Amino acid sequence: MSTAPDQRYQARGVSAAKHEVHAAITGQDPGLFPGAFCKVIADALSGDPLHCLVMHADGAGTKSSLAYIAWMEGLGDAVWSGIAQDALVMNLDDCLCVGATGPFLISNTIGRNAKRIPGSVIKGIVAGYERMCAVLEREGIRCIMTGGETADVGDLVRTLIVDSTVVCRLPRVDVIDAARMAPGDVIVGFSSTGRARWEDADNSGIGSNGLTSARHELLDGAYRTRYPESFAPEIPADLVYSGSLGLTSPLEAGSPLTAAAALLSPTRTYAPLVKRLLASVERSAIHGLIHCSGGGQAKIAKFGAAGHAVGNRYVKDQLFPVTPLFAAIQRQAGLSWQEMHTVYNMGHRLEAVVTPAVAGACIAISQECGIAAQVVGRVEAASGPGNEVQVRTAHGTFSYRA
Repeated sequence: MSTAPDQRYQARGVSAAKHEVHAAITGQDPGLFPGAFCKVIADALSGDPLHCLVMHADGAGTKSSLAYIAWMEGLGDAVWSGIAQDALVMNLDDCLCVGATGPFLISNTIGRNAKRIPGSVIKGIVAGYERMCAVLEREGIRCIMTGGETADVGDLVRTLIVDSTVVCRLPRVDVIDAARMAPGDVIVGFSSTGRARWEDADNSGIGSNGLTSARHELLDGAYRTRYPESFAPEIPADLVYSGSLGLTSPLEAGSPLTAAAALLSPTRTYAPLVKRLLASVERSAIHGLIHCSGGGQAKIAKFGAAGHAVGNRYVKDQLFPVTPLFAAIQRQAGLSWQEMHTVYNMGHRLEAVVTPAVAGACIAISQECGIAAQVVGRVEAASGPGNEVQVRTAHGTFSYRA
């Protein structure tokens, strides 16, 4: 079966845009701040009209299947600590985008095939949560593990899935409402690569989005034969581990980074950076915080100017250089750059939409945290209703709509 490059992601049974999901929840109560990055609800637990609640559920996604292969190949139990971090951060950093900085209550959910995933793996994942909570505690961000559930669901899950739920309470006046993003604002991008002050190794920038594509595009067909439980049998055979690399192969010639190290690089949390940002920059000047997770560089199109006669155009024409990992994925698969920018963060996984006057302060704070930052674009008025994103790169200009 031959599949065009721009169809490869969906052909593997995944979607960056999630149109069906968004259609399914149309009509739900949008919460107190309909334009916010996450749903914000009234504080129904205390009834305090001055406070609100944010509750978010997400996980490591198919990155756990990759960790399973690495573990089976003898790369050690440390892979499970990273998966716990992935599952936590994908929740935590979404909550950050509405201005929540803790304390956070955390529950974990693990669904496993018990015939393949022993108790030692569960122990490693739980230890990974505790390790990451300790890292955040040292940065002044309190995270409290409240327990969780490990379900033996071998009839449903081929290996395992690792998810979390995070809850936070905050004053309503502190909410960052992305509906305020407007023409004249600038977009500051915070790098997903390098080594932040709280990290103990360089980060490849992968996060926990696009791993279904990344692992199949990079890894070679030997894993198809050895680990048929690591992928869905419904995926066309030519899209299963269709790359040329082994887990311990260099990502590119002369690179010290292996395919496994790059793909399993734990999702960076920006929590310490955002906490400092919100403490140092007037919140009224921060019009939006966007976690470039599902949807990559097109994610921002979902926010701002909702219901307005004229939407926002988010122009991104000063992006970070393409990282070695994303370059390798594009080269191996021949993916279109149009698709690359919607599946992957392409070098920055958090962006702040702010007034131009505070952009320099945002960049300085980020640099103090060991994270490169720069103005990557701006907000303009669109030509009509609805938001759009224009990504302008050396490889072409790519347009996306919400």
